[in-house]
Amino acid sequence: MTLDQVKLSVGDSIQLQFQSDIEPSRSFVTLVGYLKGQSVIVTTPIINGTMMLVREGQDFVIRLFSGKSVYAFSSKAIRVTNTPYPHLHLSYPKEVRGLVIRGSPRGRINIICHATVEDGRGYACVARDISIGGALIAVSEKIGEVGAPLTLKFRVKVGDTEHVLALACIIRSVNASRTADDEKPATLHGLSFEALTSQDTLVISTMLYQNMISAQASDL
Repeated sequence: MTLDQVKLSVGDSIQLQFQSDIEPSRSFVTLVGYLKGQSVIVTTPIINGTMMLVREGQDFVIRLFSGKSVYAFSSKAIRVTNTPYPHLHLSYPKEVRGLVIRGSPRGRINIICHATVEDGRGYACVARDISIGGALIAVSEKIGEVGAPLTLKFRVKVGDTEHVLALACIIRSVNASRTADDEKPATLHGLSFEALTSQDTLVISTMLYQNMISAQASDL
């Protein structure tokens, strides 16, 4: 499809993947705007508080999330400028490829998390699976009733880059876990995510894509 068929909004988070072994492989930037057939304008990437040096002609793979799909296209920096603020003009893509995240698929994971409930108490937990809609966490005890809010914090590695997510959640189910003889009993809490940012959604979607890629022949 073409980029103008993707419903983008100014301020959306976009992931740049550097096509180089020198720079960190991925970075999130903000969409400033675009003009069909001309360029895509994004903020200059910042890594650990330091603005990255981007060369004109440098190649990227661009990934973004819109609706229920992850999109990707190849591009290059055609103009790098600091006036009136640091930003890049990227070449406008001839085509964009998309992967539909159908039915909010869940990816099997085993991520150590920290859940903070409404009264401020914190609990160590493990996320058993995750989707763009929610997660299933295992905790040593029941930490709340159905309908109660909590904040789930965990680290996600996308490529070579680590992201820390702190997501507002609502408990949707509470059930005892079936355990093997060598496992400790746990209580499973089904969570729904509330008001994800576009960057949070893109990080989770990219992680899901990484999990699915081994089972799919096509790639973004």
